[in-house]
Amino acid sequence: MDAVLGAVLALLLVSGALVAARLALGPTTVDRAVALDALVAVMMAGIGLHSAVQRTPYYLPALLVLSFLGFTGTVSIARFMALRGEAGGEDPDAAGDGDDGGGGGDAGGGSGEGAGAGGAGRPNGPPAQGSSR
Repeated sequence: MDAVLGAVLALLLVSGALVAARLALGPTTVDRAVALDALVAVMMAGIGLHSAVQRTPYYLPALLVLSFLGFTGTVSIARFMALRGEAGGEDPDAAGDGDDGGGGGDAGGGSGEGAGAGGAGRPNGPPAQGSSR
């Protein structure tokens, strides 16, 4: 049993080092975001291993908090990158799928103006001069 625990610990240390290298080297923001998520998963595995070896349930709340923080952090980073246009891939609205922008599922009636997130005909940008939020 000690050999298995040693092997698992060695694999966790190697994977943690490789993920930390990917986090430091990048080269893109997406690579760093995925590496950060993987590093949280490796940390959770290490805490789980420690909890299993010591046979104590005291670290399980820490695992829950780490899983919640890892999930919300990944979703937040993905949303931030999507808004900045760094998420890779192309804009689904500009994909050329034959949609003329009329109707569909958006609440503004397809015109792209009006009651969007920015108001005053600026759906994705900052509010117009003099508009009140």
